[in-house]
Amino acid sequence: MIKIRKYIKETHVVITERRETVFFNSINVFIKDPLPKHIPLNPILRKVESIIPRHMVYNIDAVYVGHFKLFDDRKINAAYQDGALYISNEQDDEEDMIDDIVHEIAHAVEEKYWAEIFGDGELEKEFLAKRERLYEVLKSYDYPTNYREFMNPEYDENFDELLYKKIGYEKLEHFTMNLFPSNYSVTSLREYFGIGFEHFYLQNRAELGIISPVLFQKLERINDEEE
Repeated sequence: MIKIRKYIKETHVVITERRETVFFNSINVFIKDPLPKHIPLNPILRKVESIIPRHMVYNIDAVYVGHFKLFDDRKINAAYQDGALYISNEQDDEEDMIDDIVHEIAHAVEEKYWAEIFGDGELEKEFLAKRERLYEVLKSYDYPTNYREFMNPEYDENFDELLYKKIGYEKLEHFTMNLFPSNYSVTSLREYFGIGFEHFYLQNRAELGIISPVLFQKLERINDEEE
């Protein structure tokens, strides 16, 4: 994240001269690199505003749209850092960009409601119980498994490599069906929350409540909170 902060600082004048619009009436949106012509920014922002409660974005001061080197380094296309959302301008369609924005808002929500989400340890307990079940399944199929890695809730590069290279996300989707909200939510506890947040606001809440009841209850509580 240091690289992206340095990049933004070095190009601050250029970006601030190209402010595009505002988000939630107060968050400045800056365009570093243009979006494809078939993806209109304002309707996307208005859609997100209609879905996400205002109190969820109080930790966000700005949104930057463009291509950043860190995206290539970490093989990502969006990030939340130091009160700002960084969203790639390389999007397939409107839905793709909405997903990215909502997912990064989830990480801002983590920061604001950390105690409510993680403080009692119940979400981590639910996540690790699912990881343990996945471990047993993969072990039965003779995939290379390391129990200690499966029981680590933090992001681990070796574990990530197991998921997307040695197993592959397509096969992983089969193993995680009805166990995790999505195959990517296996990656870490934070991504488990982030994907759950996406499902809560963009997909099937009832299904999330069945698959991940603790996560669902956490999201319900913070959704209903007011300042």
